[in-house]
Amino acid sequence: MKGGSGLAKQHKIHAAAEQLVKQTHFNLDECKNLLLFHENMLEIGKLDRLRFREVLHITFNITDDIMLDLVFHAFDRDSDGYVDAKEWVHGLSVMLRGDIQQLIDFVYFVYDMNGDRSLAREELSHCLKGCLYVGYGVDHDEVDECERDIIEITMRKLDVDKDGQITEQDFQNACYMDPLLLQACGTCLPKDQAAAGFLALVTEKYRNFTQCYHRHWVKSDGQKAKEKQSPLLQYA
Repeated sequence: MKGGSGLAKQHKIHAAAEQLVKQTHFNLDECKNLLLFHENMLEIGKLDRLRFREVLHITFNITDDIMLDLVFHAFDRDSDGYVDAKEWVHGLSVMLRGDIQQLIDFVYFVYDMNGDRSLAREELSHCLKGCLYVGYGVDHDEVDECERDIIEITMRKLDVDKDGQITEQDFQNACYMDPLLLQACGTCLPKDQAAAGFLALVTEKYRNFTQCYHRHWVKSDGQKAKEKQSPLLQYA
């Protein structure tokens, strides 16, 4: 009975992977591996906002609390509070292998918190808060002034038609002229090293990459350093 259940699971994953191959930048084996990761994570519980934040933080080293929540909502396209298997593979396809237009669309969706397809100063302020760190002895008025300056600089760079709003077309034009502006409002994409480390888990092309990118060493008083693995490595 157990063997039959396992075979049915394999057929289910294979069938889903065949559909996702047509819709993503992953091949069949990669889709199957990503689906298997997701399936195994479900043994603990659905991939809700808190668990998804943990995966992004540990696996892709995205640390900004605001960005973590916004990326979760970008993955959770049906807004049901969970990232299902299809959303998981589609989101990773864009984050890890998307072309410039797909990345622009994804990042703009992340920044556009109210979904009106226009970025106002208030949204920029919210997105950029994670970029500012208040050190000891720093006056809060100075921080506020610094934040206003950053927002003004960002508006000048991205508001191509100078109408006080950053439309999708403004953002696209600015990013095509200077791709470095893609994450001007906050880091929401993994760095190359983190992306390569993750791909080492799911694709033969990256098998020679070390998996140490996903391993974190935690020291406690009187104890030797112990290894803490990414949630994904635990299911590999």
